[in-house]
Parts: sequence; C-alpha cells; structure tokens
Amino acid sequence: MQEDDILDDFLNEDDSDLLSFEQRIEQKIRDGYEFRMGDYISKAFDIFQQNIGYFIGFALLYMVIQLALNFIPFLGSLGALVINAPLGVGYAIMARKISRDEPYEFGDFFRGFDAVLQLFLGGLIVGIFVVIGSVFLIIPGIFLGVCYVFVSLIIYFENQDFWPAMEYSRRLITKNWWSVFGFVIILVLLNFAGALVLGIGLLVTIPVSGIAIYVAYEDILENQRY
Repeated sequence: MQEDDILDDFLNEDDSDLLSFEQRIEQKIRDGYEFRMGDYISKAFDIFQQNIGYFIGFALLYMVIQLALNFIPFLGSLGALVINAPLGVGYAIMARKISRDEPYEFGDFFRGFDAVLQLFLGGLIVGIFVVIGSVFLIIPGIFLGVCYVFVSLIIYFENQDFWPAMEYSRRLITKNWWSVFGFVIILVLLNFAGALVLGIGLLVTIPVSGIAIYVAYEDILENQRY
C-alpha cells in the first residue's frame, strides 16, 4: 500500500482524538465540514447561563479596562493592542472548561496571557490585513476578516505561532466561507441589539458571541457534537 493510502486510512479513523491538530485540520480542509450556526448560538447561550455572573463580570471588567486605556495617550492604544486578543480568548477558555465539566475559576479568563506574544502578533497582523483589504473596495477586508475568525483559538488551544494559525484559519474557513460569514453577521446583529439596550445588553451578547465562536471551532475541529 502506498504511503498516501496509509495516511488517508489513518485520517478516516472515527477516533479523531488520535489525530494531531495538523492532521485533523487538513482532514477538514480536504473533506469539508457541516456548519451548524443555530446549534452553536443555542449552545453558547446554554454555556453562558451556567455561570452568568462570571461571564458578565468579565465582560464588564474588559469594558472598564478598555475605557481606562482610552484616557492614556498613545500608550493606551498600544496597551489595548497588546491585551485585546489575550482577553478576547478568555471567553473561549472558560467556555471550554464549562463544556467539558472541568473545574474553573475566574482567573481562567486571563489564561490567554500565557500566549500573549503570539496572540498580540496574530491580532496585529490580522488587523493590518483587514484594513489593507478594506481599502481595496471593502470586500477583500470583509473576506479576510471572516477567514481569520479562528486565529486566536488556534494559537491558544493548538499552541501554534501566529502565521501558521492565520493560514490554517484562512484555509479552513474558505472551505465554508459563506456559512461562516452568515454566522458572523448574526453575531454582529446580536451585539447591535445588545448595544440598543443602553449598551447593557452587550454584557450578555459579547460573551455569548465569544462562546459561540469557540463552540463552532470545537465542533468543526474536535468533533464535539452538541
């Protein structure tokens, strides 16, 4: 049997836990995957409700930190760039622990700082690419913005450097771009609705959005069905 055939047989094993991240994602890129946005949002609300206090408390703290940084000229903007991705991935870290019935504490929201450099670089380069893409008739910026939705999760959960994480996210999402785009639009509208309620609704919709993105990621790459 040829080596390629052996690899194909291995990649087709039902027990995906035996596969490395690279093998799992290459399998999804090759074979495609089902994107079930309704299930992801529903599960996100379920996870959120399991510890509303933690999620709202962290969202409020995140907003206060951002607001405080806005009052610091230049260094505040730089600080926001550094902390945005590590704090943003906190929703996913907590969602993972809750969905897997693992013990957790409020400090877990800040575990993203364990990979602060790669998360910062990933957020920075993605932001630059999206801005450059937006300059060219906006559409390329939208395309790239959707393609890079999973970058922070791949960096943190799969221990990848920022550039491979960007490439893996882009290749994976391009396989089912329109579905992911629709998902992102729904999350944007959800947060817009949250903002209409004197901004207070964002304390719910922002965490739910972060959780939903993680749930989608977990379903696609780890076959964690809900």
